[in-house]
Amino acid sequence: MLRILSKLLLIIHVATAHSQPTYDVEYPDYEYDDVTEYEEEYQVPEDPPTFLSNSQKFTVEVGGVITFPCDVENLGDQVLMFKHKMLNNGDRMLFVGDIALKRASAKFTKIGNSFRLTGVTRRHAGKYVCRIETNPVVELVHTLNVQYPATIKSKSKEVQRVVQGASVTLECLAEGNPPAAITWSRHQGHIQSGVQSVEDMSITLENVDRHVEGTYICTASNGIGDPVSASMKIEVEYPPEVTTEQAILHTSEGDEAKLMCIVHGRPTPHVTWTKDGQQINPDHHITEHDSLHRHTLTIHKVREEDFGDYICTAENSLGQKEYTLTLTGLPKTPKMTSSPAGGERTSYTLTWETESYTPIVQYRLQYRKFKVNVTAHAPGQWDDRLYSPQSSQENFTGPIHHMSHALEMLEPATDYEVTVSVENKFGWSATSKVFQFYTRKDPTTTTTTTTTTTTLAPEPENIAPVMEEVAVGQSASGCETNALSIMLWILVLGVFLS
Repeated sequence: MLRILSKLLLIIHVATAHSQPTYDVEYPDYEYDDVTEYEEEYQVPEDPPTFLSNSQKFTVEVGGVITFPCDVENLGDQVLMFKHKMLNNGDRMLFVGDIALKRASAKFTKIGNSFRLTGVTRRHAGKYVCRIETNPVVELVHTLNVQYPATIKSKSKEVQRVVQGASVTLECLAEGNPPAAITWSRHQGHIQSGVQSVEDMSITLENVDRHVEGTYICTASNGIGDPVSASMKIEVEYPPEVTTEQAILHTSEGDEAKLMCIVHGRPTPHVTWTKDGQQINPDHHITEHDSLHRHTLTIHKVREEDFGDYICTAENSLGQKEYTLTLTGLPKTPKMTSSPAGGERTSYTLTWETESYTPIVQYRLQYRKFKVNVTAHAPGQWDDRLYSPQSSQENFTGPIHHMSHALEMLEPATDYEVTVSVENKFGWSATSKVFQFYTRKDPTTTTTTTTTTTTLAPEPENIAPVMEEVAVGQSASGCETNALSIMLWILVLGVFLS
């Protein structure tokens, strides 16, 4: 087809040349040698067309501009053609000479022997051929790589429902040039592995439970344009789970009490309340309120018969779970507040606090000596006593009671352990944890030691009389004492020399 088109153009060119009027022209009478020189000067070039440009690989983003050079020498009467070899192996002729074919969009323009493309799109990618129909054919091939932003779509369902303990796989497909990287993240949370994000085409979550529920996001980015995302949701079906923030609620008659259990489950569990084996039917005295996962049983103006155990039961198609909550008027277990270091030698003031909505009527103290590595194996007997609190021993604000007791007749520098429990009109509290303390040591006694040093000298028998004389002469005056001392040393010296 291309050869036929080229020949048609040549025929048109020749026909146009023959249709021109002819004129008789008289030429000067040149010598033979001059005519030969003239003919040689204008004869048709015999060198074939050659491309001066080299093959190139161009990379441009969508919307960019690119120029394909097709510079050629010795083109002569030949026609320069330009075509696009698309990525799907289809060919598209764009230019034949200066003529732009209809299939060439307005985005292509010919500038000299170069071709300019503006507003590049993804379909413009491929090879571009500068071609001259000689024998053999001469071609120059350029390659255009078009970069475009990433796109992404979810290959998994928008909502994935899976039973607790099973596995689930989420997958996304991304397209882009250069190839896009896919990153996974979880909305308001971490991936099951504990990391913030994972990079892969898909993620698999093993042995799922309700804690993996949520929205998962796959994000694709290749550096061209902004990152793009797709999301999908995981819902885990599991039997009910029941917990509470306060299993034992202390209160008093006439007060309002709220028992609450926190329930999770899918399908959504049905929650019921029972007491003493009987289902509770809400009325003006007891009401129920459900708010998402929190189920509350409110008892207005508590009566003594309201005290006891209440069971919160949650049930769905996958199972049943219950939790026991206690409403009581008993005091809370006491907590020690005094320091383990006693300030006295034979006494110690123990302090503690407890919560009771009615007055404390008495308390029990148990204490004994504590010996490391002995008490646990052969503990001593507890000193166990009951006491009625005095006004000076109890200070309370609202339901919190601050209490104290002075333990007397203790031993100095001794370790003790103690427990305490309290009683109100409804009964005794639980016994406190064992608390250890110690008394102060005796004052330190300071002892002064006097050291006497005695110097002994040799006592030869012949020296003794002289020493006695010295003793007698000690009552003389200072001068006489010095003279006697000199004489004594002379006599001693004489004895040794003899």
